[in-house]
Amino acid sequence: MSIDLRLIRYATALAEHGSFTRAAEALDIAQPTLSRGIRDLEAAVGLPLFVRTPHGVEPTDFGYVFLQQGSAVSAQFADLEREVALAKGGHKGELAIGIGPYAAELLLPHALPRFMDAHPGVRVRLQVESMEVLGRALKQRALDVVIGEGTVLDDDESVEVFERLAPIPACLFARAGHPMTTRPVGLRDLLAYPLIQVSRLPPRVLKPLLDALGEGAATLPHPVPAVDCPTVPLAAAAVAGSNALMLASLGMLKRELAAGRLVPVLREDWMRSDWAFMKLRHRSLATPATAFLAMLREAHDVAVSEHAALEEQWRGRMPPRAGSASANSGKRRDVRRR
Repeated sequence: MSIDLRLIRYATALAEHGSFTRAAEALDIAQPTLSRGIRDLEAAVGLPLFVRTPHGVEPTDFGYVFLQQGSAVSAQFADLEREVALAKGGHKGELAIGIGPYAAELLLPHALPRFMDAHPGVRVRLQVESMEVLGRALKQRALDVVIGEGTVLDDDESVEVFERLAPIPACLFARAGHPMTTRPVGLRDLLAYPLIQVSRLPPRVLKPLLDALGEGAATLPHPVPAVDCPTVPLAAAAVAGSNALMLASLGMLKRELAAGRLVPVLREDWMRSDWAFMKLRHRSLATPATAFLAMLREAHDVAVSEHAALEEQWRGRMPPRAGSASANSGKRRDVRRR
């Protein structure tokens, strides 16, 4: 049996769009060409792959099986074409980067302008999303590399976490004048107030929050976290105007801190970044991706230095942990690269 890979791409697009018209538009081909290609593919296979329904076109039971295997073959061939292009010095015109919201807030303002100046011919496509969404896009080969919370994709065998960045400490922040800023507090005290999360908190962060509440979580008037927010600035604005709290680093909120709108109220050891560079396993990085990552490293070094300066500025101005005589959360952390 001989199957044209081009026809597998036709079938994949038809399954995705559920319509010959929409699939043909996505493939940038005429609808009769697509219809003829699907007939040729079904003739080569010897079984029907699609069935027409009142809602459009759907794969048959065998069609689902065929497309699952066929898509894997098509992706492998696309990777082979890409590796050949890289070896020849091609594939330099576009870069697709996925980055988590916290890392985007702290690293992109420094790295992106420098990359644009150094590589004006490269089209950059940025996707700022949760790590779960970015992981799916990476495995679909829609992204070249992902930067963000490394622990989320650690156990995915198809993803390679090839470099980790040194952690940057974080704090829980509240508005100036918040009831919890006038006395020593613990994590459980703070969670009596709504928590705004940016994107989705990773399990390593969510677990100590829930552990601190214990059985008391069921009696809270709000869920934990209470709000899912897409960006750090939007979350900061919400916290500044309410009694809600948010988790972030000093550098992410330096404007709010300088203006006196937000203040840090608690820091624990687990409150820190755990960012990593990730790519699809066995997939090489193009030259633009390598250059962009180098500039993200530089941006991270700048963020580490800035955090050290801000931490020195705020030393002793954070309330001590509940039951503690000293402001442990104000001690300086080791930010050396691991």
